[in-house]
Amino acid sequence: MFLEVMKKRTLFLILIIILLFSVSGCHTEGNYLSLNAQDRGRFNRLYRQLEAETSYQKRFIVMRQILEFLSGKVSNGEINLFLTTYAEKNQDDPFNAYYLMVVARKFREDMAFPFAVKYYERILRNYHDLLYRGNSIHFLALRDLLDIVDDDEARILYYRDKITRFSDNINVSEIYYHLGNSYARMGEWDRAIQAYRNFLNTYDSSISVDSDARERVVEFLAYYNANVNWTFESLDELVDKVVSNINVAKFRSDGRLLRSNMSRVNFFAISWEDRERTADPEFIANLGVFLSPRISVSRSLDGASNQHEAFLRTTGWSHRIPTWYLYFRRVNFPADSEIHRNWEWAGIYLGEKPFAVSDER
Repeated sequence: MFLEVMKKRTLFLILIIILLFSVSGCHTEGNYLSLNAQDRGRFNRLYRQLEAETSYQKRFIVMRQILEFLSGKVSNGEINLFLTTYAEKNQDDPFNAYYLMVVARKFREDMAFPFAVKYYERILRNYHDLLYRGNSIHFLALRDLLDIVDDDEARILYYRDKITRFSDNINVSEIYYHLGNSYARMGEWDRAIQAYRNFLNTYDSSISVDSDARERVVEFLAYYNANVNWTFESLDELVDKVVSNINVAKFRSDGRLLRSNMSRVNFFAISWEDRERTADPEFIANLGVFLSPRISVSRSLDGASNQHEAFLRTTGWSHRIPTWYLYFRRVNFPADSEIHRNWEWAGIYLGEKPFAVSDER
């Protein structure tokens, strides 16, 4: 009985040893690669050449030949196993940052983003930077991470790293803009404000974000810096206040009463076809000349009004365009909970609504 148990244990140990040698040989020789006989011979020759080289620079040349050879012949997963096994066995190889960059990009190609992120971050944390064809591996890793990572806390670290280390290789203004957006989404408003200010201070008209970026930031900072005392929690209260002031001001030609209710951030006065823009200061300053006792205000809001914006038709203004639609909207400024989603009188649309009849309610 004892001998049978010993035989079984011995056989088990032999099987384990065979398995370990098999796995070791598999990793060493790349036998796990799904190659046909002809390709296997070519790979084995390249691999023997790789192991024979004592110079890491020469090994890199051979490794590039191996990767080019394997591309399209085996799966990304097999290439990744080959490269990670090599990097583990040759931890002093200064080109491991490049090899792991290939691994990260192969995972990205396969949409295995968590694994890609793992290897990109491993490159940044554990390996010295490396220039390949004039490109910094760390810079490429940061660029790729920003393409696939949604978490703002992580993105902030990547943006700051790019600004600190690679300011000569990037549009700094653009990075500050995105950094400000990430801080804003996290509710870190003081840091968002600073990033937005840096964005404006370094602004470049060739910035590759959407064309309204600067206008949005300027508006955001204007709310931040202003004493916002013209907003109302209730749309009805705001409309009543504006209408009351119109009814008083129209007999006095007193534009100051109207200006007291206007938003001090980008108040506009445009025709319906124009792009929204800040009103001409001269127009605002001379509102009194447009006032007339004939001005009348609709008793209800226009039918296009909704929970976010509202229109009120007025007519009888002493102007070549007698009809004005007063435009009200909710304030979008989460940095200040006291005014966020309050209502403001934001502008004036001059003339009748195009291709539509007023639908009042």
